[in-house]
Amino acid sequence: MKCRITYVFMLLFLSFPIGFASGYALKKIESGDTLGELASRYDVPLDVLMSFNDLDSVTIFPGQMIKIPYIQARGGVAAFAPNPPPLFKRHTLAAGETISGVIQRYGLTVPSLVGANPDLSSLDRLPVGIELLIPPAEGLVVTLQEEETLPDIISRYDIDPITLAKANELYSLSDVSSGMMLFLPGVKPVESLERLARVREMENRYIWPVHGRITSYFGRRNLGLGTSNFHRGIDIAAPYGTLVVASRSGTVSFAGWSSQGYGKLVKIRHPGRAETWYAHNSEILVRPGQFIDQGEVIARIGSTGISTGPHLHFEVHEGNRADDPLSFLR
Repeated sequence: MKCRITYVFMLLFLSFPIGFASGYALKKIESGDTLGELASRYDVPLDVLMSFNDLDSVTIFPGQMIKIPYIQARGGVAAFAPNPPPLFKRHTLAAGETISGVIQRYGLTVPSLVGANPDLSSLDRLPVGIELLIPPAEGLVVTLQEEETLPDIISRYDIDPITLAKANELYSLSDVSSGMMLFLPGVKPVESLERLARVREMENRYIWPVHGRITSYFGRRNLGLGTSNFHRGIDIAAPYGTLVVASRSGTVSFAGWSSQGYGKLVKIRHPGRAETWYAHNSEILVRPGQFIDQGEVIARIGSTGISTGPHLHFEVHEGNRADDPLSFLR
């Protein structure tokens, strides 16, 4: 009977605007913000602000949430953070913990964690002490804005009103207010996932195309008998057939046999005319003109061309010249 009343209240009050809610103070970092400027704006000593947020440096990122220890401050009232939706847990990131570790610990997926925390600034470089919401299921958390109504949310995300009411334990109009968090079960956080993918590529501009022992470094090398040449990349030894992935997103500019000793070679063109080369493959799994995401499989380790054993010869070209890949890889 209680659930039936819930649904009736929902249908009666869907068109009403939302009120106001309170909570503890948070500031969402915007482009151009600095920790020193925030300390000054809110009249909080810089060291206190850093300690309160468990920050080891003054580096902050757009989208990051910073806790302001004082609500009433010289710069005005910080944004309010409401309580999470029903059945959500809180997890404070400890030193040494990673997003992947949190996902494994709670049996989540990346989309479910991002859906519960759509304003995450990064998936790889979160500060110790940041609070993560742990959802009970896949979905998206949204915060109601002033003058926003439930029909706006229902229409925008195409969600069933009864499902929305049940997931958020809404029984009457008094349960709904601006600034509150609502959980939308089954809604995928598409925009947040796309944004975080772009952030990840910026943070990890180049990733390792394969993991293994480096057998030859960038630079001049001695070939014996008084001869030498300049090695334009690094050689990474790995078992025959090991998968090779794209170090960075881009478009395949070449995929085939090279007559210059590279054997089966893949070249990927990136923004800014940068290019990565992957040589001596046993098998090529992409074609010219194909767009490749960072981390996507492109080939298998081999020993084609001028090679003495299975390995990947990897080059990074920026500004029409080959540079040391180790200066780019993370």
